[in-house]
Amino acid sequence: MKKLLVIAALLSAPAFAQANLVVNGSFEDYNSITPGNWSVFGSGKGWTTGPNGVEIRNAIAGTAAHGARFAELDAGGNSWISQTIQTYANQALELTFSYAPRAGVSAASNPIEVFWNNQLLGTMTGTGSTWENKSYDVFADAKGLGVLQFASAGVSDSYGGSLDNVSVTAIPEPGTSAMLLAGLGILAAVARRRRV
Repeated sequence: MKKLLVIAALLSAPAFAQANLVVNGSFEDYNSITPGNWSVFGSGKGWTTGPNGVEIRNAIAGTAAHGARFAELDAGGNSWISQTIQTYANQALELTFSYAPRAGVSAASNPIEVFWNNQLLGTMTGTGSTWENKSYDVFADAKGLGVLQFASAGVSDSYGGSLDNVSVTAIPEPGTSAMLLAGLGILAAVARRRRV
């Protein structure tokens, strides 16, 4: 019976381990950027960019919140980066990411706006270089799609805020968790009954 419980627990693990629906959310696929370097990229590696592209940095003008690389959206001028997320119709999702101002730059140069399906969720800005973790609850549309966009919104001067560790994960429905726990409870009761 212990084997049955172990199997049930292993099968239920995916319900609790939610996969990131964002491709290249920590910008690590830009592996040509070695420590102490940066470069500007256009669309690709999961992201669509505005005409000025996106600046990917590795341990220069700051360090990454996650992994080695991170993005700046004011690459030669204000720009944006977006990705279409595909999931189930009307799926509840959690959007998380890390934002940091660029050190030595005024708050007027550092703003980044975040949008979901063309709706502004928030604006981040500040001074210093400390990473802040942000979180928003969003929903996929009736077709199961959501367009995530980050845009540089400060002074267009090639210096701006940084972005890293972007993630969109499904929020489990309360009924799913309750059914899982009930099923595990039944398995435990059956196991106990067989031992008696």
